[in-house]
Amino acid sequence: QHYYITNNLRMVSTLENNVKFDTQKSVVKELMEQWTNSCRKVFLEKLLSKCGGSQLEFLFSVTEPLHHRGFIYSAQHHLKECPPISTPSSRHEALLFALENVSEKFYRPKSAVLKSQDDIDKLIKENSSVYSVLSGGLFKTNKSKKTVSSKKLQKELSSVLTWYESQWSDSEKLDILYVILCGLSVHELYHATLILNLRRYRDFVTKLPLDLSLTILSYLTPKDIVNASEVCKDWHEICTSNLTWNIKCAQHAVPPHNPEGLGQQELFKNNVLLKENWRNGRCRVNCFSGSQHKMVSVAYDMKTGKIATGMINGEIKIWNLAKSGGALIATLVSHSKSVWGVEWFKGNCLISCSSDGTIKIWNVKKGLCQKSIEAHEGKIWAIKCDSDVIFSGSDDKLIKCWDIKRCEVVQTYLGHNGSVFCLDLNGSDQLLSGSADKTVRVWNRVSGECLRSIWVTHTNPGWVMGMSVSQGHVACCHNDKVTIYHINTGVLVKTVQSHSDTIESVQMDMGNGSHNLHTGTTLVTSSKDKTIHYWELDRDVLHKLEGHKDTVYDVICTPTRIVSVSADCSLKIWKFAAPNNPSIRRKALISGGLGQLFLYEYHYDENVQYESEETQLYKKHLSRKLRQRTKISGSSNGSRDLLSSLSDMTMSSASTITPVEIASH
Repeated sequence: QHYYITNNLRMVSTLENNVKFDTQKSVVKELMEQWTNSCRKVFLEKLLSKCGGSQLEFLFSVTEPLHHRGFIYSAQHHLKECPPISTPSSRHEALLFALENVSEKFYRPKSAVLKSQDDIDKLIKENSSVYSVLSGGLFKTNKSKKTVSSKKLQKELSSVLTWYESQWSDSEKLDILYVILCGLSVHELYHATLILNLRRYRDFVTKLPLDLSLTILSYLTPKDIVNASEVCKDWHEICTSNLTWNIKCAQHAVPPHNPEGLGQQELFKNNVLLKENWRNGRCRVNCFSGSQHKMVSVAYDMKTGKIATGMINGEIKIWNLAKSGGALIATLVSHSKSVWGVEWFKGNCLISCSSDGTIKIWNVKKGLCQKSIEAHEGKIWAIKCDSDVIFSGSDDKLIKCWDIKRCEVVQTYLGHNGSVFCLDLNGSDQLLSGSADKTVRVWNRVSGECLRSIWVTHTNPGWVMGMSVSQGHVACCHNDKVTIYHINTGVLVKTVQSHSDTIESVQMDMGNGSHNLHTGTTLVTSSKDKTIHYWELDRDVLHKLEGHKDTVYDVICTPTRIVSVSADCSLKIWKFAAPNNPSIRRKALISGGLGQLFLYEYHYDENVQYESEETQLYKKHLSRKLRQRTKISGSSNGSRDLLSSLSDMTMSSASTITPVEIASH
């Protein structure tokens, strides 16, 4: 019974609303018939200013045929000398007529372009007799103000506009607009079209103050801004300015680091490509090998572009990536045994530790060892620098804190029951260490007190070989697993397992500043299985980087690249940033013998990490003895050998050749 009563009430309410709307619609029809042309145009201007998105879309669609030459021709006869308003559609139509050379067949009056109220006033003044019938609407005159101020008209307009704004639904508004448009004369339709065109093609970007334009553009997507830049020169200037792209960079948390001095749009584009490359596992690989000895440790200085690699024979190699292609610039010799840890410290200062039990401080610019500290009785596996102190972990189960200037022990941390293999810092007051006793310990740096011990290998015994701290979490590797713990609570957060052999190094980066492990966190590991793995923990996606031929001992991850060293005596840099120079395409014409002539397209792309069969075939052609040569005339000295000119091309393992045409003689 309640259902039937409620349903009946709804039906009665709907019926009442329909009756009310029909009554109001009849009132609008009567008013439109009673009003003069000038009153109707006042009403049209006010009504169109209240229209929303769906109503404007309807009006644009309905009035679009009014731009047709037939209507313009008819309006020209009805309005005498009233020129049509220039719009993109009318200008395009006029251009087509001009191209087809048929303009003489149709009456095409010159269009008036109205950009501002001054242009409108000027047009009215020049055609006052024609536009007198349009007074009160878009074309305002002193006389029109008296008409608009009529109390009766104001009351009627107010009533209809109140119904439109507060009482009618979208469908009812469209119904009213349809009824009104059907009852308008040619003058009024033409006037409504002018109002809509001026509203439709208003150049808000250049007319509004710059701050407002930038605020409006900030709501567009980057793709929409690029499309908007193609509208005109003024839009292009604003849409490509650094002011516009500064806002987008801030919205998308683009790092401000810009050593190459790129524009903000280019910086934003490179950041987007960088994120896509990380997510899709696309990278370019540079390989360096300057010794026949294994590389076991690495340090990278992002500011100077220098890399230090510790060797198994006690040497330290210094590489400079700032030079074209990267180059070996120095070899530091002083350690007598393997260098298991290197750290950059303030400019050209480098600190290293070795199996010989010493810590050495180097001046890289001069290539000299400035200080040598007899630090431990056993092998030193790890060092960590901060401010003016060095932390070192050794086979003697001790961790020591050294004052760099005085080369004296400041603090000793006792507690581990096995060799200390790795160290890291959590803020300015905590030190973390990983050991062969299968624990990670959290220390108070000042007092030397052990605040917490985390047992990391309950079910899978193994030494803690590597460790990385980020945003209050610690990732530690043992055997073929990585376990991530919350430092303050010691609670296990996540376990990651993907390698088939022991993991040698791990690095975790929660680069977005969030303490949520599943938001933008990257985990990079290197292993004895000769591979590097990096995880996107927010998507739980694994990417594998293969290329080393032996154990990958150490790995460093930056926002744009991964740096790794291996027992195969090589240093590899995996670059995820977008290349500075675009792909290059060239064509080469090569004689293939037996009356054949091959036309190859040479495509150099640094994103390609392999040699295709076409590339190998191309190199085979270049190495073959040239029995027959095709000459190119044009030089003053005679002719030039085409194939010899191919030596100008730089061939690499990142080059692909595609045969695009084969011609037979």
